[in-house]
Amino acid sequence: MRKINRRNFIKDISQMTGGAIVGGAILNQSLLASIDSRSSLAENIYIAKNGTPAENVAKVFEMKYGGIENFIGIDDVVVINPNGQWPNQGGTNCGSCIGLIDLILNRPGGFNGEILFVECTQAVPTGYWVATGSGLDRNGPYNYNDMISNYQNNGHANVTSVRIQRNQNDATNWPVISSPTTQGWVRLEWNSPATGCLFYLPYPVIRSPYSGKLISLKDGVFENGSLTATALKFIKMPNLNNHNNGTWQDYAGVTSATKSFLGIAELENATNGRFNDGHYSLHTYGQACHGPTAADKAWACGESVGAWMTYCRKPDIFLTSAEWSGWGGRYNTSATETKTVGLADNPTTLDYYMSKYVIYPSQPNLTAGPYLNPDYDVSRNNFRQTIEGCISMGYGTSDEAQMAAFVYDYNTPTTSRQQIDLKIKLFREGSATEQDVIDLINLYNAGN
Repeated sequence: MRKINRRNFIKDISQMTGGAIVGGAILNQSLLASIDSRSSLAENIYIAKNGTPAENVAKVFEMKYGGIENFIGIDDVVVINPNGQWPNQGGTNCGSCIGLIDLILNRPGGFNGEILFVECTQAVPTGYWVATGSGLDRNGPYNYNDMISNYQNNGHANVTSVRIQRNQNDATNWPVISSPTTQGWVRLEWNSPATGCLFYLPYPVIRSPYSGKLISLKDGVFENGSLTATALKFIKMPNLNNHNNGTWQDYAGVTSATKSFLGIAELENATNGRFNDGHYSLHTYGQACHGPTAADKAWACGESVGAWMTYCRKPDIFLTSAEWSGWGGRYNTSATETKTVGLADNPTTLDYYMSKYVIYPSQPNLTAGPYLNPDYDVSRNNFRQTIEGCISMGYGTSDEAQMAAFVYDYNTPTTSRQQIDLKIKLFREGSATEQDVIDLINLYNAGN
């Protein structure tokens, strides 16, 4: 890529008044008009690697938004949904979770809202929420319960957690309801246009332990029976793992952002894939209704995830933690320290990239190794078919020509024209300085 002429840029910027700069005179010059064309494509992915977990998390938000304050408002209610059903790398990295929570609490301008850390671990009562000893390997220093207690004990009463329970496990606290009048499950009905199978797409209504407000993942924040104007931000925060062991491709394959919806929806009877009244759930893998092959069933899972986002709520952002990637399984020792975090608008695009460029290169020559590559044996690749089912509902892409990956490596720092463009935009809005722009230009030129 062509370098930016820093001398001319500084000369031009010094000759212009603030009004001229804000009016766009600099932005419209030819040396800045040709911003990296990739940024205008359908799907942008922001990757940070080789920093600490907190540094990686902060960097991807800076790359996409110019800072957390441009994404999270001062009074927002923020729902973070991790993976916590399994110990070790089966839980979303605790350091990444702390990095995100701290980033929100310390946003420029302050934070007066609340953060809820929530998950339905289905029939598994333990997992990373209560892990101790060796169960914390690769993801410490805390389990999730202790992490939240630490925030509470240090004066952050507005950081809480809710373990969502299935109705069949706790019908008193998690009843089936028809509207957000109390905490519970709303079971929306949906018929798959591809298979004809009749689903429930359940979403939770959560009672905040901090404010007492009801948070409907479909409709927003309720207080005293009425929908409020408080903004709800929903962050999906999965980890990146191979679902089973490294000697064969199991029914799910790589599991991350797309499949993680099985940890926010209700799955009555779990792996059976059906509710007691006969409706199907998002866990489609064991039911002939969805097709005869494992790939058919995986595709149906992805399609139902897309339906959940359409009829319940699409998360505002997907943040995948891959500090450790389990290429041999979700919680055994077959994992690699990949020290990577990815951010994107759609789960499928992020899953494709993280699978192909993070977990796949990290694994040795295993029997199932090629299936960690989403472009391998596509029609029988269960992971690829999961994301294809979700893409069929209009979410993301598996076409690399429609992706733009912006990667920041703390070992070899650089930046992109897209990042300079974003910084100039923030400069024009008054939230970045002239020196901030020049510093990015210097970094860009050093790498080109």
